Amino acid sequence: MAPCIVGHRGAARDAPENTLAGLREAARQGCRRVEIDVRLTADGRLVLMHDETVDRTTASTGRVGALTLAQLAGMDAGTRFGPAFAGEPVPSLAAAVGELHALGLHPIIELKCGPGEASAAAAALVRELGRAWRAAEPPLISSFDHAALAAVRKARTDLPVAVVTPALSDSWREAFASLGAASVHVGERNLTREAVRPLVAEGIEIGVYTVNDPARARELLSWGVAAVFTDCPGAIAAAL
Repeated sequence: MAPCIVGHRGAARDAPENTLAGLREAARQGCRRVEIDVRLTADGRLVLMHDETVDRTTASTGRVGALTLAQLAGMDAGTRFGPAFAGEPVPSLAAAVGELHALGLHPIIELKCGPGEASAAAAALVRELGRAWRAAEPPLISSFDHAALAAVRKARTDLPVAVVTPALSDSWREAFASLGAASVHVGERNLTREAVRPLVAEGIEIGVYTVNDPARARELLSWGVAAVFTDCPGAIAAAL
């Protein structure tokens, strides 16, 4: 990644996360790169959703993996955020790709996997991107699940991947090396210059999530991190 500001789950401070409205808001704020989360449905499709359940972000309840694409598409993913977004649906990955292309946004797609889902989720991702992705630059695929990333790489060596880890002190290096990962994405909390600078010197690209304070974003970028993920990309860009 070139040094950049990444809209986290779209523009999650100002529009419902992981929705088409969120992607449109990120674009409106001048963002060119966004991060979205995808999960496997009961019928082997992928939808934009961070949590294992729909309870927090929709007006419904249930586990994503126990629901079909049609059931999820019929849910209201906007009302909990605000009445202006009432009726905003849970989008499929295919619908999101179409919106990304229309808006000129480039995504980081974080593959979320429940227990035992890595292989099926990776297969669904490869299949759906094969059908829907039309831009010259491939999306970056990220995950905490190293097995899922390995499955993606085995099926599509042209898809770049990123290892996600809560902290640089955790065991991410072996997976990073074995996958030939393009970058590592690490949590902002307790991240220090002393931990970051040696990795930057090695040429390792680092993305940091979730950074909503402009002073912290400026500090991280001064250390040489490649990207900051933020819920308010427009505000961070303006402050920088």
